[in-house]
Amino acid sequence: MIYTCTTNPSLDHYLKLNKNLDVGEVNRVSDDHFITGGKGVNVSIELNNLMIPSVATGFLGGFVKDYYLERLSIYHYIQSRFVTIAGNTRINLKLNTGIETVINTKGPDIRPEEFVKLYKRLDKVDTGDYFILSGNVQSEIASDMKDIIHELSSRGVKILLDTNHDLIRDCLECHPYLIKPNVAELEDICGHIITDEASIIKASRSVIEKGAQNILVSVGKDGAYLINDSEVYCHRGLEGKVVSTTGCGDAMVAGYVFNLQRGADSLEAFSYACAAGTATAFTEGMATREDIEAILEEIVIERLDV
Repeated sequence: MIYTCTTNPSLDHYLKLNKNLDVGEVNRVSDDHFITGGKGVNVSIELNNLMIPSVATGFLGGFVKDYYLERLSIYHYIQSRFVTIAGNTRINLKLNTGIETVINTKGPDIRPEEFVKLYKRLDKVDTGDYFILSGNVQSEIASDMKDIIHELSSRGVKILLDTNHDLIRDCLECHPYLIKPNVAELEDICGHIITDEASIIKASRSVIEKGAQNILVSVGKDGAYLINDSEVYCHRGLEGKVVSTTGCGDAMVAGYVFNLQRGADSLEAFSYACAAGTATAFTEGMATREDIEAILEEIVIERLDV
């Protein structure tokens, strides 16, 4: 089974204005809608689109909780196992005036007894399962989350991390199966300045030496790299009209795991991951399987001899 964990999910309120925002004035919205936000949740939604079951967990609370769970219930392949907390799940604003302006709120504090409930929700996660921790983890629970990751790793669970750079760094010793930083995050993890392809590879290899098994480095419109101790693969990006970059990295993680479950090797998994991320960039919301496979043949992967 695949488990995704989002410790600080959000309900994202998208607001569209037909003109620039007038600060200090009344602004009228021409259209608005809500989306269940959170990187781990996005991974589960993408897996759902690929008809792969997952368990989505984390923390939800306040008046947002019921609406959030109701929105998730439309996805037949997602089993929601969130812990109910006393605090209010955050609401983020995504303001579109032709240029998107994002206002992200802090989110609720997590009480010790609430975190214990999350730990118990993961009792059945065992050898061969996948545990995907995505999105920012609140500082007050980062140490406890590190303990969970170490515990799951000791059970033989495949750990995939797309979260705080300091938490990733603290968990390298438990040999996560995959980490997915962008270039800035990779710099933070390894402490090296990255200026070009050679330095991406060098920095990634330094992190692999500390325990990571595979590193999926996203470089935006310029594509991505997959690096492990014996292989370096590169995708140079694909031309097309970008609709939104929200969720692209999460789609890549989902596409990678989707192919691993089918017995694919790292090259095939990386190729599908790049297709999933690209298709999500080219569409509204998370890409469907049809979206992904429509461009899969256009994805070109290079193996670099380094």
